[in-house]
Amino acid sequence: MPTRPDPDSGGPAASPATRRRRVAILMIARHASGAEHQTLALARALSHVHDICLLTSDEFASVVEGDPFLRGYAAPVSVVPLGPAFPVAAATTLRGLVERVVAYPFLQTRLRDALRTFRPDVTHLVLSPSFFAYAPWFVPAARGRWRRAPTVVTLAGEARYARHYYGSVKHMAVRWAARRATALVACSADEAANLRALSPQDAARATVIDNFTDVERFRPGPARERLVVFAARLHPEKGALHFIKAMAIVHRQAPDVRIALYGRGEEEAEVNAAIAAEGLAGVVERGFVADMAPVFARAAIFVSCQIHENLGSSSLLEAMASGAAIVATDVGSTHQIVDDAVGARVAPTAPSIADAVLALLGDPARRDACGESARRRVVDRYSIDPYLARLLPVYEAAISRGRGVASRQTAGA
Repeated sequence: MPTRPDPDSGGPAASPATRRRRVAILMIARHASGAEHQTLALARALSHVHDICLLTSDEFASVVEGDPFLRGYAAPVSVVPLGPAFPVAAATTLRGLVERVVAYPFLQTRLRDALRTFRPDVTHLVLSPSFFAYAPWFVPAARGRWRRAPTVVTLAGEARYARHYYGSVKHMAVRWAARRATALVACSADEAANLRALSPQDAARATVIDNFTDVERFRPGPARERLVVFAARLHPEKGALHFIKAMAIVHRQAPDVRIALYGRGEEEAEVNAAIAAEGLAGVVERGFVADMAPVFARAAIFVSCQIHENLGSSSLLEAMASGAAIVATDVGSTHQIVDDAVGARVAPTAPSIADAVLALLGDPARRDACGESARRRVVDRYSIDPYLARLLPVYEAAISRGRGVASRQTAGA
């Protein structure tokens, strides 16, 4: 079980009035990208005020254990692997679907045992695969048996994806999670609006808490390079193909500029083919790394070209905290975080993105000033302390509500 970390290890100090709780965070993930890093940061920060157990898949636990930085970063947290969750075959194939149907009962059994051992005061679910793993435990246990803890569900794009991208099964899982949760957290006003469209009867229970990033981990490096970076899961929503077309224009006009595209996902083969088709093979630095902080620390410009919404993007916040100037598509509520002070907000087209990148490359003084402003904005608005100040009362309200439900069930027994 997790132990209280050394108070000198950093993070928010516990208030004398804070009652230490047992919090289980359930995150079923394959890789460590933006949302996963954010969850690790949350678990690490919470460990200063609560006992934290991160329940996850074997795949993610292996990533943490195998990376020296992540292993140390997650040291204050008890990381408990539950079993494999991601067969080799894609979920969209018959084989992949069958393998998941076989794998998930085992995962759910391990989850049940882990929860019975840890006995959390509250369970916090993040990322949609966790909704599938936890689904049987949203149903109240029969009388006389162990009762589930109150549940908090964070929607960090799942409602938006359910509206625009998910198939019927994932769509149902998101609605199921929203309906059964004791409390809901929406990562932005846009996500709350998507939840209202998806499940209006549940939207009133959602607390909007803008995403955060670890501003101590993501910070400017000693020197900037003429490097333009895109980092995201390779999904159609993220706009990687727009980025590639824009970089083809940039490369023709500024061939000395370095370009990097980091990420994995459904569009990986299409993205690699587009790089080759645009003549950028050998020009674009492609890859996936567990820790993007060193890359962001030396980048001059970060491009966020999502199709529906950039506000709340983990990679965008990380790049801003690292002092990169920003070019972002003018969609959703992006205007709340990106303006002329931190870079440029542009139409979601390759020429518009390219023009903004070239303008910043051609004006180093403004580019540096934008990076400094971006850092200040994230520190002021999107660091961990303001996030915890709003999340911790959500936990307490969920625990109180859960006790009220249990009392009524006992009285009616």
